[in-house]
Amino acid sequence: MSNEASGVQGSGLSRATSENDVGPDPVIGAGFALLGIFLMGVGGAQGAHYLFNFGVLVAVLGAVLFVLFVALTALKQRRALGLASRAPSADGGAEQRDARD
Repeated sequence: MSNEASGVQGSGLSRATSENDVGPDPVIGAGFALLGIFLMGVGGAQGAHYLFNFGVLVAVLGAVLFVLFVALTALKQRRALGLASRAPSADGGAEQRDARD
């Protein structure tokens, strides 16, 4: 029995999101953070304080980018789900209720 037949509303996210609703990929921020950690390791091993400090800067910027991209993606998906729930359904226009109701 499918989720729709049993009355369970699932997988709405896959139907509500399109390519335009997906935000930037958080892997970009994670990649910068890992690069910064690598630069910190190399700079610390060689005693190159400027390289270590630059690695700290890159790692912190990568972490900020990661959090920002995750937040943007979540906001875009929430907006897409909100618009999808307001759209008329194929059930003859029956009002859909939240789990909080």
